[in-house]
Amino acid sequence: MGDGFAFRTVANGDGAATLSDYGAQVLRWAPAGQPDVVWGPSSCYARRGETLGGGVPIAFPWFGPGFANGRQAAKPLIHGFARLRTWFLDAESFTDRHIRYTLDAAQLEPGDSPWLGGDPDPRFSAIYDVEAGRALTMTLTVTNEGDAPFSYEAALHTYLHVGDVSGARLAGLRGADYLDATREGYPACVQDDPEVAFGAHVDRVYDSDGPLELHDDVLGRVIRIAKSGSPQTVVWNPGQPFGEPVNAREAGEWRTFVCVEAAVCRERAVRLAPGESYALSQALEVLSDRS
Repeated sequence: MGDGFAFRTVANGDGAATLSDYGAQVLRWAPAGQPDVVWGPSSCYARRGETLGGGVPIAFPWFGPGFANGRQAAKPLIHGFARLRTWFLDAESFTDRHIRYTLDAAQLEPGDSPWLGGDPDPRFSAIYDVEAGRALTMTLTVTNEGDAPFSYEAALHTYLHVGDVSGARLAGLRGADYLDATREGYPACVQDDPEVAFGAHVDRVYDSDGPLELHDDVLGRVIRIAKSGSPQTVVWNPGQPFGEPVNAREAGEWRTFVCVEAAVCRERAVRLAPGESYALSQALEVLSDRS
């Protein structure tokens, strides 16, 4: 499609994923014989300057409104510009199991700088590798190509498909500290319950770098979520009544996804010296189903 909206398929006998050059966004992924694991809305409108909805949008180079010098940065583009730019497809690495996208300073638009803390016009390269089959692995590698250090935040904002949030439980966070973004001032809390339940509004940034399991009683499966380079896990579902107008989705669609995100943000933002690189990765796999 024109205007940057080209869509790619990575498909083999083990699974299939669909991606967009716009935002280098994974739109869906399913292992063979399974319902979609990466969730997408029932309708998607491709318009420049707007997100595609669902999938795995890349939050970069800041998360939310950004965070610098111990406070919210109030950046105008929520979650940064990466998900709103057309990435370059590396055609030579495009196979039935792998796809690579790149983004650098030459592809940015006026207003994309300065970054966090006023870093002026960082010279960077971002490489995004996606491998799809029985598992889905996504890796964002950022390199400082300039002669001055810069900071950035990032997250792989993964929407996971569930049968209904009432039957979804996220295990692996018991005892973890988290910030509760649904409350004034983002108070610090501790996850006392063995599992995170959904239905009400959930928006939390956990200090957690370990693997998690999303149990789905409705679809009868368990999704394993592993990551690296990610000291934090963001867990989000808008809940009732906030879910109805989110991204103009159909009524009730918020009940069929849970976001579990590999993140490096806020006080954990990455600081890259000239020549340094940092990789943020997330891997998804279905451990069990009704069979």
